Amino acid sequence: MSELAFEDSINALKLVLGIDAWTDSQIILENPVHIDAQNQVDRLDVAELKAATKNLNEGNRENAAHLKWDTRCEYLIVRNGALGPAGILPRDFDEIISSEENGLKYSIGNPSLEFGVNLLHSALDAGNARRVPFFIQNTRRRLRERRLMGYLDPSSPAPEVSLEKILGEALPVTTLRIESTRTRADFKDAAEAFLFQLAFNYDVSYRVAANTDHLSGAGRVRRRGRAAEAAMDAPRMTYNSDLVHHYQLAVSAESPMLQYLSYYHIAEHFFEKVFNDDFEEQVRRKIADPAFSLKRSKDIKAVIKLVTATQRRVRDEGGVDEQRALALVLEGYVTISRLIDDLTAHDPDLIEYYKSNSPSFSENVPVNLEADRDLEVKAALAKRIYQTRNSLVHAKDGARPKYFPFVDDAELSKEVPLLRFCAEQVIIAHGKVM
Repeated sequence: MSELAFEDSINALKLVLGIDAWTDSQIILENPVHIDAQNQVDRLDVAELKAATKNLNEGNRENAAHLKWDTRCEYLIVRNGALGPAGILPRDFDEIISSEENGLKYSIGNPSLEFGVNLLHSALDAGNARRVPFFIQNTRRRLRERRLMGYLDPSSPAPEVSLEKILGEALPVTTLRIESTRTRADFKDAAEAFLFQLAFNYDVSYRVAANTDHLSGAGRVRRRGRAAEAAMDAPRMTYNSDLVHHYQLAVSAESPMLQYLSYYHIAEHFFEKVFNDDFEEQVRRKIADPAFSLKRSKDIKAVIKLVTATQRRVRDEGGVDEQRALALVLEGYVTISRLIDDLTAHDPDLIEYYKSNSPSFSENVPVNLEADRDLEVKAALAKRIYQTRNSLVHAKDGARPKYFPFVDDAELSKEVPLLRFCAEQVIIAHGKVM
């Protein structure tokens, strides 16, 4: 990664701070930062930013969520689910020092100035995005709405204000810092161990973020563009409440695993019905076939064989053949052309991605949505969705590929839109006109 110049750091800060100019010693703010009702800041120290820029250039900053040096590191951490029962925040743990033999010191809380500048610079590099990342919007709002109350000690007559403290309070992120008395290559393992210890003792679950996608909303299906075209119409259909609840759970979930399984449950709702309907149709067609005769034993036995084989398969699998049932749901309720349109509007690259790639935690399951034969497309689509679902719910150790929570989240996020848009069509297909 190219070296960061001081001007690069200034430009990164401009994403959230109104910088008017800077001198050799001061950064002059166009709009003062209001710390609280009585205190505001309109000058910041240039030397502090230069030192942070120098430190960044001495470390590994290829991933905006991870900063590493030989003897220290800083990781972006993300909350899993709700806070612990006592409302404990990770920022309550200012500093925890391990035994002398390990020589490690952990601190958890606001990001450092180095981390904040690097995070903003990564957003600046991704400036071709169609919208401002959510974390930048939130940071600007916190600065504008004076949300740094409590940052200063009211008993101090002349509190010292630093750029690191202001930016750290304003950025809506939490980081874990680890310092070592010696060079280490296992900081990630140490971080995972600390977060396990935190969850074990306080029921507060955090993870090391693999990247910063969640800060910009990447991987989530959002329809702000559609809503912006016109005011939303009132609904003209009613929908199955069970399906709507699964859909709402998926949309509100942060975990791509929970999103995926919730959307899957929408299709699963109809498995038994479509499987039994298909089975009845197979029997009906055999009997209605002009080649069938009630007087020929082999014809009767063929029907019995069909029924017996289907019953055995249901018994062996503990229910209906789910992959077959999923294919039937797709055949009955999903239109591939609409699915392609939805995916293209969300991310035009996904069509080619599904054609050329399979999730690492599934078997080889590419699907060419633009192929001519509709039934073959839906069969391949059902296989991909079903195998992905199996990887999420089964974790047996063995030769089969399996899904690792958090580690594979970025990859799983690419599978979510495919299933979501299918699930939406299933819900709509069962809607009733008011």
